[in-house]
Amino acid sequence: MKGIRSMVLVFCALCLAGCSAEGIRVEDGEKKEREELVLWSYYETEKQRTSMDELADGFNASQEQYHLTWEYHGPVTEFSKRLAIGITQNQLPDMVIIDNPDMPSYVSMDKLEDITEAVKEIEDLDQYFPNAMESVEYEGRYYGLPFCCNNVALIYNKDILEQKKIAVPENWEQLETAAGSLTEEGRYGFAMSAVSGEQSAFQFASFMLSAGDELDQAGGEGTKRAFQFIQNMVEQGMMSRECVNWSQNDVARTFIAGECAMMENGPWVFPALDDAGINYGVAAFPGDQRYMGVRGGENIAVLKGKNKEGSVAFLKYYSQIDTMLNANLRANSLPPRKDVAKLFLKAKPEYGIILEQMENCISRTSFENWSVLSEQLSEGQYEIITGVSTPEDVCSRIQEALKQ
Repeated sequence: MKGIRSMVLVFCALCLAGCSAEGIRVEDGEKKEREELVLWSYYETEKQRTSMDELADGFNASQEQYHLTWEYHGPVTEFSKRLAIGITQNQLPDMVIIDNPDMPSYVSMDKLEDITEAVKEIEDLDQYFPNAMESVEYEGRYYGLPFCCNNVALIYNKDILEQKKIAVPENWEQLETAAGSLTEEGRYGFAMSAVSGEQSAFQFASFMLSAGDELDQAGGEGTKRAFQFIQNMVEQGMMSRECVNWSQNDVARTFIAGECAMMENGPWVFPALDDAGINYGVAAFPGDQRYMGVRGGENIAVLKGKNKEGSVAFLKYYSQIDTMLNANLRANSLPPRKDVAKLFLKAKPEYGIILEQMENCISRTSFENWSVLSEQLSEGQYEIITGVSTPEDVCSRIQEALKQ
């Protein structure tokens, strides 16, 4: 009996050895572990997390060489600090999803992998929005791929505007008039984020650009006119000074609470508005001299010295039409490919304005000194809204900062 029992145990062991488990594959009789890939992101909403879970699972099921996991290292305001700590401690992932204007600084620090040849091999690369591809390019070389894109629009409460018989504003003059008519006790006519940091600069840049200044002309007459417009909105009581403490999501919560009738915001707030049952409309952001905005969104960057081949395999997987479409539908973000974005609109027509505006958006990474300008615009807007400085003084300081 001992001999038979031993043979059974050996047979079972051999059977177990021949079975492949999660993260393991069998090749020529040898058991080989998959290569682990790690992706960091600051995606934190339930829908964003579900999107990332499904994206990782889909990639893992599509091939047998790599096993991808993603980790949350947010929120977005703290993500750069966490990444900086990772660089200092040499504890970095293989890939990272980052705000697109952050790309140049990491390239200049030599922390991102040059994947130019692999990017050029991606099918239908010309379908990516040109301003999206600009954000992953540095001196003619590619260091990642666009993950999603967005821009800001005018989001308004349809019921309030209809009650007041006010047409949706299309330019600054109409915006100011409408905001004044919509302002009453307990409700501001207009709201935007002016919180310190990138969100503030991102929102103000749309005003500056539409006033006629290019990024390299910041601090000029268009910039001054944009600051004066916002200054007047605050001083006339159409916009709250508290917006210096409001993130873009905070502005959305103010809108949902009925404390503002119109806001400058992006498609990332659509799910919250839908869940709240708000009857809202989305319109092109009002222009002054022209209609021009800034492209927002995230990129996937590949960290230097990590698993380049595995990262490239994931990027190629993500760039497929069905994969990209499903991921963005789940996360409520606009795909960075024109052909996929058109398919996306069939399911989410409210993104139509966002897609239309993409053609008139510029990439922040196209301006070499964006990091300097971003800080100046954010600080300047704070000083204008709180009344501690004037548009003229702020613009002079911006011009001096860009000369250095």
